Amino acid sequence: MSNTSPISSIRPTAGGKLKRWIWVLAFIAFVGYLPIVLTERAAFGVALSNMQLLNLGLTQVNLMLIAMLGALSLNYLTGSAGLISIGHAAFYAVGAMTAAITGSQWGWPFPLVLLSAGLGGAFAGFLAGLPSLRVRGLYFVLSTMAMHYIVFFVFLEYQFKFFDVVGVPFNTPKLGSFELNTPLRWYFFLLPVVALVFWGLRNSLRSREGRVMMAMRDHELATTSVGVDVRILRLKAFAFSSAIAGVAGALYAYYLSNATAETFGINFAIQFIAMIIIGGMGSLWGSLVGAALWLLLPSIITGFASQAGDSTGLVRLLLVENKAQLVQVIFGMMVILLLIFVPGGIAGMGRQLRNLIAVKKEHE
Repeated sequence: MSNTSPISSIRPTAGGKLKRWIWVLAFIAFVGYLPIVLTERAAFGVALSNMQLLNLGLTQVNLMLIAMLGALSLNYLTGSAGLISIGHAAFYAVGAMTAAITGSQWGWPFPLVLLSAGLGGAFAGFLAGLPSLRVRGLYFVLSTMAMHYIVFFVFLEYQFKFFDVVGVPFNTPKLGSFELNTPLRWYFFLLPVVALVFWGLRNSLRSREGRVMMAMRDHELATTSVGVDVRILRLKAFAFSSAIAGVAGALYAYYLSNATAETFGINFAIQFIAMIIIGGMGSLWGSLVGAALWLLLPSIITGFASQAGDSTGLVRLLLVENKAQLVQVIFGMMVILLLIFVPGGIAGMGRQLRNLIAVKKEHE
């Protein structure tokens, strides 16, 4: 008979909850103080050099937050619903084009512009998901690519008809009298948006329909056999994912203040696939990590390159003369190695590490 009392069995759980809350509060303090550090280039009154800040600025962080929305939405579609799409840039473009029409041309308030961008993205996603009712695998992937080029052509025609080669201009967005006219203001606007989308997707995946959707990803025939209409589920997943991408596209265009059709090329779509592979397919946290690495690592390498300006030999060859190629090689090798050795990405590595630590604790 065990000598463990009920009180002692509760203590670890209470301690675990306390530790979790400490980490949550520390994280909130970090993300709250980070923009001040990057803006003032100092922490607690101590000046920091560019290299000490890893050559990062608030603009890179804001673009990272917008990219996180795209990575989250694609991981929801591909990692959780099992629908592979390489046309995600199309939904960004639809959101940007909808924002240009409703915001730049019609003068709608910014919240309504974002709402219309989300609805436009959802409609485009619904249309892109229709081929999934009849085709699978490579043929469906090709249909999403076709969707990408159709939207690219429509955006190009729209741009040249109303704005010519200079691109589509976007005014400074306003929330009432509050203007998003500085990187700091953008940061504190984008951060809650990302947190809200993350929370919404997490709860969605934990709901009954979310669990059914993941079951469809793993065993579609078994899911169908219990009476689930997977066709409707696929269209819902596409529309929901594309609505988020549409809002992200509108935010991206507003943040850049100008957008062209070339902004949303096929390379723009492929980068989101790379993000979720690096971070971890099917992991929302992995989406955030993948987007952070993809957006911030080039700036970090650029910072090291600026310090290696007087170097010679291999260091100069890699960091100075072939900096862009080095970034591509690093990302390419990262994707290949993760696909071969850790298909779960960085999030999968984290799970394996936690399991290893738990096993060691059990044997102690």
